[in-house]
Amino acid sequence: MLSAVVVVALTSGCASHRVSSNIDSDIPAALPAGTKVLISEDALPGRKYKEVGPIEVSVRKLTVFHTDPTKEQANAALSEKARAIGADAVVNTRYKSGVGFTTWGYLDANGTGVKLAD
Repeated sequence: MLSAVVVVALTSGCASHRVSSNIDSDIPAALPAGTKVLISEDALPGRKYKEVGPIEVSVRKLTVFHTDPTKEQANAALSEKARAIGADAVVNTRYKSGVGFTTWGYLDANGTGVKLAD
């Protein structure tokens, strides 16, 4: 048993989570990395915006020994993908967590990327 734990610890490397998305990571970001992205679980009543497109991310725990993915990690991934498509906010954000067939734990987040009106 100890040797199995050692093998898992040595082969898992430094990364403890993996992020996947419907937005291609190879495209250059439309907004600079420092641009603040608003993440909201509602539709921002009273604010005007133009929809840019759907954003879906999944943060997955690599081994049983790593911590569960957090909402903050999912929001960071949503922000990165929103900047990639030129959105400065993500509205109607929904979260779902669990244990999957190929992962020890996951947190999926999805919403609509929008460009806020001035």
